[in-house]
Amino acid sequence: MNFNEVKAMKKAFKTVKDRQRLHPPPDIDEKIKRLKAVRENSVGNSELLARAVEKVQENGFRLFMAESKDEAAGIILRETGDEKLVVKSKSNVTKEIGLTSTLESRGITVVETDIGDRILQVLQAGPSHPTGPAAHISAKVIAEKLTEYHQKKIRQTPEEIVSFVRDEIRGYMEEAQVGITGANAVTAEEGSIVLAHNEGNIFEVMRKKKHIVVTAIDKIYPSVEDALNMLKVICYKATGALIPSFIEVISGVSKTADVEKKFFKGIHAPSEVVVILLDNKRTEMIEKGFRELLYCIDCGNCLLHCPMYNTVGNFFAEEKYLGGKGLAYKSLSEEEVNKKLEFCLTCGQCRKNCPLSIDVPGIIRSIRSESLPGEIYYFLKSHLLWLYYMTRLKLS
Repeated sequence: MNFNEVKAMKKAFKTVKDRQRLHPPPDIDEKIKRLKAVRENSVGNSELLARAVEKVQENGFRLFMAESKDEAAGIILRETGDEKLVVKSKSNVTKEIGLTSTLESRGITVVETDIGDRILQVLQAGPSHPTGPAAHISAKVIAEKLTEYHQKKIRQTPEEIVSFVRDEIRGYMEEAQVGITGANAVTAEEGSIVLAHNEGNIFEVMRKKKHIVVTAIDKIYPSVEDALNMLKVICYKATGALIPSFIEVISGVSKTADVEKKFFKGIHAPSEVVVILLDNKRTEMIEKGFRELLYCIDCGNCLLHCPMYNTVGNFFAEEKYLGGKGLAYKSLSEEEVNKKLEFCLTCGQCRKNCPLSIDVPGIIRSIRSESLPGEIYYFLKSHLLWLYYMTRLKLS
């Protein structure tokens, strides 16, 4: 465990919490109320999913339903064809299926185009937050590691680091013919793919010859308006800002009707858009009574307020599964209780600070123990662990 990383992460988290406190949207409660109603109606709604699939296909996208991680990865491998370079944007679903390692094992170079994800890729490090993945690594450490990797001196300032990583990414962007993104939402009314970003990299990733969208069945929303409301909530809860810098609404491949009002497709890039909707035990979770866990919009606000996470960092995680919610999801999707769930204090701070009020502590209790004596054991053990690591953190 690296307590210097924990301290850097806590500092970054404090910055976000300060922004949230100083600049709250005046109608945030109404936005959250609307989002809750939409998520309760949408998650596990087979009719809404069917409408979304139909509309997406009507818009000219090629759509695949993937039951498992392996099936999704297999589809993407087929779609990349003979390409040896792929650029991609931040996507929790691609992390869930281990896409980068799968493609690299087949000789395909995968370049992350978000600054934070590219830093983690070069440093071979794990994320600490879904929207700020490198928040736990100081500028000093990043500069030292990048200097070692590229054999070129990089100054220990955020400005120098961002500038260098951005320029490195641009070279790959110009060369690649396939771009992979996630999606914040897929809408049933319009059949649109909705993506949000701040860096502008998705502009380039989605405008390759082929654009592959990898998302999941719990990302379905009734309309673009509902998706935009969600993005405002996630942006405030994730960063303290009111709205992302960029929002992409993709409702078809490039086309024109400028000559005799007849549609011609493939005018500019992308000329082909492939959409993959992943299940990966989501339907099974719903059937087992854990539907609420899929309401999550991945804002990461729970991590900002989790006492254990703020003491041990992403030691209370595993690969892309961050904090108690992530480990609960991993346990349910892989049908094996993750040992690190014993770290959860069941204090309720995650539920209190979740815009959807997801009862993560209750879900964790139901996963890790079916008896009161068992839960008392975990309660005592988690608090002793927290006190031990809190003491070490203060002394480090």
